[in-house]
Formats: sequence, C-alpha cells, structure tokens
Amino acid sequence: MKYHKFSPCQVLRPFVECYFVWEDETAVSDLVVESPPNGFCSMVFNSGDPYFLQNKKYDRLAVPLNFVSGQSIYSYKLFLHGRLSLAGIVFHPAALASFFDLPTYLYTEERVPLGTIFPGNQIGELAKKLAGCVEPNEKVKLLEDFLLGHYKILQPVPDKIDEAVNLIVEKNGMLDVSEIMKNSFMSRRNFERKFFKKVGLSPKYYARLRRMSFLLNQIAGKRKADWTSLFSDCEFYDQSHFIKDFMAFTGRTPQQYLAHNSELANFIDKPTQSGISY
Repeated sequence: MKYHKFSPCQVLRPFVECYFVWEDETAVSDLVVESPPNGFCSMVFNSGDPYFLQNKKYDRLAVPLNFVSGQSIYSYKLFLHGRLSLAGIVFHPAALASFFDLPTYLYTEERVPLGTIFPGNQIGELAKKLAGCVEPNEKVKLLEDFLLGHYKILQPVPDKIDEAVNLIVEKNGMLDVSEIMKNSFMSRRNFERKFFKKVGLSPKYYARLRRMSFLLNQIAGKRKADWTSLFSDCEFYDQSHFIKDFMAFTGRTPQQYLAHNSELANFIDKPTQSGISY
C-alpha cells in the first residue's frame, strides 16, 4: 500500500496544502483505517471500489465516489474492501470558501458529492481521466490543471481569515487567538462569524483541534510515546486538561489510543513527497 504526497505549484500554495494519491496494487480485504482530525478540508476522487465511513454523526456512511469534505471534529474510521485507488486535494482550512466560494461551515463532518456542486459533467469527465492514469504524478497533474482552470476564472485572493487560520496551522494551535483577532482589524463578533463561515469551526476550537492534530501526528504509527515531552512541546498547562482534550478528539485515553490505533501510518510504506512532474 502506497501513499504519495505532492506539493502544489506556487500560484496555488495560498490555497492548497498538498495533493495525494493513495493506492494498492492488490485488493484489500476488510481493512479498517482510522484518521484523527487534521484541520484541513479535502476534495477526493475514488477510482477504486466504494467504501464506508464511521464517525460520531454516521454509523456507516456509504462515501460518495467523488466528494468534498469539510472539517472533521473527531477521529473517524474508513472501512475498505476491494480495489484501493484514491486521489485528492488537501486544502488549507479556509480555501474551499476563498477559492470556490463554497459554504464550508455546512460541510463539517460531511462528505458532499462533487456532482451536486460543480455544473455539467465536469466532475465525471475528470474522474474518468483520473481512472485512466497509471502514474501518481499523472493524476496530480490532472488535479492541478482542474484547479488552475478555476483559478483563472475565479481569481481568488486570500483575506484576513485565511491569514489567521493559516497562522494557527503554522503555530500548531499554540498561540493566543485574541492576538490574531487584533491583527484582523475586525470586531471580535465579526471575526468569529467570518471565521466560522469560512472554516466551519470557531477560532478557539480550531486552535484546540490543530494542537491535538500536531500531537497525534507525532505518535502516528507508534505504540510507545514520551508523554512528558509531548505534554511540554504542545504547551498543555496540566495533565487533566491534556487528557480531557485527547479524549474529546479521539474518544480514548492516550494509552488506549497508542495500544489500539489503526492509523494509515500503520499500513503504508513511508509516504513519498515531491513536486509535480510534468
């Protein structure tokens, strides 16, 4: 099982975190993969077999073949069976709103079919081309061309909300959100309203999520962890606060999570990352 990551071109970097291709040459059999919340939104194209998702909102959701997803607040599980062939775009937290003018706040914990968002057979044609690609970089080029086509028409420009939420990402949630509000030159109420509309979460909640996402990324694929160092690195002011946040986002204690987590890092070869090859 392989997971490839690609960096976007310069003009799209204010909006795109990365592209990915996740595939397996052999069919998978009843594989359950867990994913903690990461604070990003995505657009995914599935050229393989259908699969199911379980989160706090859905016990067993049949995931659309091609979809857009907003913020995931809690850990979720993917139930995979058969041919695995996924390609997608990982967007910065406010980019769905800034780039496509989509109502991101309506997509929290959702997988929305792309065919209901984009007109005509645009998505169907792109999905067909992706399914015909052999190499990961060929798929990524199609995704990038799709975005560049929209960029030329829409001419999106990041605003103060983009700057604020991207700074939260850069600092891994470890910053004073009130200082960001001051730099936005908006009233607190106006800032929070616009932030929620573009990101789907409040600024403080999003900062909490990003900090936990950073911590979980440090222990991905591991069965042991130096909790003292992590506790300090992530600036939790006491152990009870740390455990409370950890359980809120994962549904388990730290030790339970280490003992039983089934994240993607447990199943794949070391992810490769590069620029796009044309």
